[in-house]
Amino acid sequence: MTHRFFVPQHQISRTEVTITGGDAYQIKNVLRLLPGDEIEVLDGTGKVYTARINSVAKEEVLCDQITSMSMASEPKIKITLLQSIPRESKMDLIIQKCTELGVARIIPAISERTIVKLEGKTEKRLERWEKIAKEAAEQSARGVIPTIDRAIQFKDAVKEAENHDLSLIPWEMEEKTSLKEVLKKNKKAKTILIAIGPEGGFSKGEIEIAKKAGLKPVSLGKRILRTETAGMAVLSMLNYEFEMP
Repeated sequence: MTHRFFVPQHQISRTEVTITGGDAYQIKNVLRLLPGDEIEVLDGTGKVYTARINSVAKEEVLCDQITSMSMASEPKIKITLLQSIPRESKMDLIIQKCTELGVARIIPAISERTIVKLEGKTEKRLERWEKIAKEAAEQSARGVIPTIDRAIQFKDAVKEAENHDLSLIPWEMEEKTSLKEVLKKNKKAKTILIAIGPEGGFSKGEIEIAKKAGLKPVSLGKRILRTETAGMAVLSMLNYEFEMP
């Protein structure tokens, strides 16, 4: 198994790669890699480099760049997940699995029924979420790390609909319009926003706010999915609909 690491572009030159911080620590103390071992380095733009470790120090690993190429693992469509924040462990799982499924951006939202209180914890929580996304992207061989926004109020988050070709909000009370039929009518969409509710679901007032902002309520079927399952299910459906030949 080849180990993968995301490295800032300014630390990658035509011939060398410099790895610092937590990744350097992992290479030296956890993976115990040595000079001569090869790794894969990703720059966050879709390029992957094969690099050979030259030297391993306490806070820095120097590598010789061998080859570079563009990755073909990124989805054809850009999916933004507007996720109402559930309890911490659930949000961690959502970020991890949705990263594996190809989400491009995650907007944590505070809705009426959000239970979690973020006062004084916003930056710390964001750092945690970004770390989870980075590790999941490395593990799943993605070419980019999803962007994790700072948490904002739901009424402000839905304004992002105007920046997407298609914006949907799964709702258990929607009986007429299914996700399947909407996707079949919007095959040319390149950017899609999906809004997922918290443990208690969206209120009727929030659905009205979302509709006014341009989001279309859709049904995911006869069963009601948990908040940590819904986003993954929708991403899987989108991948099937837009990626399969």
